[in-house]
Amino acid sequence: MPRQHIYMKQKTLDGLRALVDKRRNEGASAQEANISSVGSELLEIGLRVVENLEKEKEDDGSLSLEERYKKQLLEEVAKSRQCIQVMFKMMFDITEIKSDNRYDYREYIEKFKERTNVIIDEFFPQNDIKE
Repeated sequence: MPRQHIYMKQKTLDGLRALVDKRRNEGASAQEANISSVGSELLEIGLRVVENLEKEKEDDGSLSLEERYKKQLLEEVAKSRQCIQVMFKMMFDITEIKSDNRYDYREYIEKFKERTNVIIDEFFPQNDIKE
């Protein structure tokens, strides 16, 4: 096994020693739990984490964390909207609801658009969104 000397912060060394002590208290032998073996294990874990992050970044087309968040949020909003549309369609196909003149689906659509515009204008006052 190759040997490599590395420099680390005192806080890191203290954390490493604490892990070694914890494992020894749990019954590990001195050969199983020592600075070298635990440090090597942590380096391997850290390397795998970095490699996985790089792989995810490549798979996402080099999107930043914020862009990935926005993409995921947009996907969830689109799915929610589609579900709601299907539910409304099913609900307003029920004959009891069709015959009740208190519920007009087209009227609700306009109300939803108006409320949405009010909310959007609250955050983006310069944008006049008309659908």
